[in-house]
Amino acid sequence: MGNFLKRHVETVFIMLGNSCNMNCVYCLQHPLVHQSLSSKVNPEIYDFIEELSKENGERGIHLQFYGGEPLLYFSVIKEIVSETKRRHIKCNYSTISNGRALTDEMVDFFNANDFPVTISWDGYHTKETRLFDVFSQSVLKERILRLKWLGLSGVISSRAYPMELLTAFQAISDEYEKMHGYKVRINLDAIFDTGIMEKSLLDVDYDRVAREMHEMATLYLKASLSGVQEARDYTKLVYIERFFQQLRDFYITKNGAWNRYTAPCGNGFTVLNLDVEGNLYPCHNTSEKIGTIHTPFFSYMEAVLKGDPTMRHREKCLECPAVSCCKGGCKLVTDKARKETYCKLKKALAVPVIQAFEEYGRRMGGERDGT
Repeated sequence: MGNFLKRHVETVFIMLGNSCNMNCVYCLQHPLVHQSLSSKVNPEIYDFIEELSKENGERGIHLQFYGGEPLLYFSVIKEIVSETKRRHIKCNYSTISNGRALTDEMVDFFNANDFPVTISWDGYHTKETRLFDVFSQSVLKERILRLKWLGLSGVISSRAYPMELLTAFQAISDEYEKMHGYKVRINLDAIFDTGIMEKSLLDVDYDRVAREMHEMATLYLKASLSGVQEARDYTKLVYIERFFQQLRDFYITKNGAWNRYTAPCGNGFTVLNLDVEGNLYPCHNTSEKIGTIHTPFFSYMEAVLKGDPTMRHREKCLECPAVSCCKGGCKLVTDKARKETYCKLKKALAVPVIQAFEEYGRRMGGERDGT
């Protein structure tokens, strides 16, 4: 028997600290973090990580370094990577960063350790949402493009819509591909209100979002049908592909049944949020502790479930077509925010894609029937 809390865990967010070198106007953590984290590593966390890794066999465990801004804690990242390698713990690593503190030493370290690094960036409107654009600085841009496994992640808001975000990502990916021979990974998140100060970012034009999503879904279907995927459409096709995978899983694999009773992110369950002292959290964007690596299993589970309203929203979610992609949404969003903005944006993103696929299905059915 092991010495620590047991879970079937796939990912551990290593919460390095809350400090940040930027002040993004939509930051989720500003309203949610009320106390600072220690950056002094408790050696017991290595024993804990090792047990988790062994439980997963050949898959090992994924360690995602997180902040605040993770690069401000680079010495701690190096320490944890060095120790897990010394102990031959089977794990892999990644981080998400605003990129502003990136140095040549960091680039070399991440590349040497096959470290995927995702840069948070909102395309052409980044200065409006993040107040600083790393890609406008030639030295920083050169360093970012030198990363061996680069990803880009943006936030859809009233300042940054899906199509323009993906167009900006495409331009970076084209430059990156010329250097490395392969493209960047891409991700888009939808803004939501945890108490953010700049409420105008929530004033999204839902009709515009819906039009853009339908246009990109149609583009994806045409490319799939013809077998011709233009390189210039890479980011749009990859983005819509994720919706397609979610829809296929929901309607074909799960036969249209939504059986989740907890948040789809897996935070607290398949995803653990661990600070370097050994404390555990329901989400890596909060500072509310719910236990430690020594907490008894049922006490820990009770604390996780207590802060997850997915079950309470279940009946209403089952009536919404976007549940096939949203899967109940984020547990941090209040009931008020869900009603006013969150669910509207989720529907604007998912429903047009569903409609495009339905239109495609009807058209294909009509062609088979000769109508």
